Amino acid sequence: MRADLIDIQVEDHGDDVEISLSGSLSRVHLPAVREKIEMLTKGPGCFFFLNLQRAHFKADEYLDLFLEVLDRIKAQNSALVLIFNSEEQKAYFDKYKNIFEIYESRSAYKNSGMRKQLSQIGVHYGKKTGLRLTPSVAIAAFVLIVGWAITLFLIIAAQGRDIADKQAQIIALQSQKDRYIREIDKLESSIGPLRKLGVVQDTSMLSSFGIIQDWVSYLEYLENSRLEK
Repeated sequence: MRADLIDIQVEDHGDDVEISLSGSLSRVHLPAVREKIEMLTKGPGCFFFLNLQRAHFKADEYLDLFLEVLDRIKAQNSALVLIFNSEEQKAYFDKYKNIFEIYESRSAYKNSGMRKQLSQIGVHYGKKTGLRLTPSVAIAAFVLIVGWAITLFLIIAAQGRDIADKQAQIIALQSQKDRYIREIDKLESSIGPLRKLGVVQDTSMLSSFGIIQDWVSYLEYLENSRLEK
């Protein structure tokens, strides 16, 4: 589009779109520029590069326009990057340089590497300041650490309960074993006198009698055995 020394060009690179704005831009051109930029920056999941290298702003209202566009693009999960390296543009955007992402070219942004990716998610590193996190990233990291700690505590508590249950089962089985041993000893002590009287005999002695047919025959066998002694 060309009107009153204004030129807007668009290059679609698939995942990102580069919009070049050039010309002398005054308040008169603001409505037309706003309409065109808002139309071109619709759509989620894209990187929008706004090339302002050849633009000359004659009114501060364009700063407000770019701030509005930035907020709207962020709301649709997209990103806005301003492209320029002229001193005129640096002076114009100086008070908002910490808000906008500003690069000399689209390739410079692409080559910014790991540091840029960390910056995108709110992690900043400087030689003087060290590693810094934005408030949102710091809160997210804190929540994540607390979540890990709670999960670890629950796992340890569950394992502790499982160990305690197994120990209780072992103690119960040991107690049951001790009780059975005491009962067997008690039965042995009770059977001892009966064995001496001949009422109860060892099973080894029953082999001479064979299979017991009835209790009468068994008692007769015991009596005969006692008389033979």
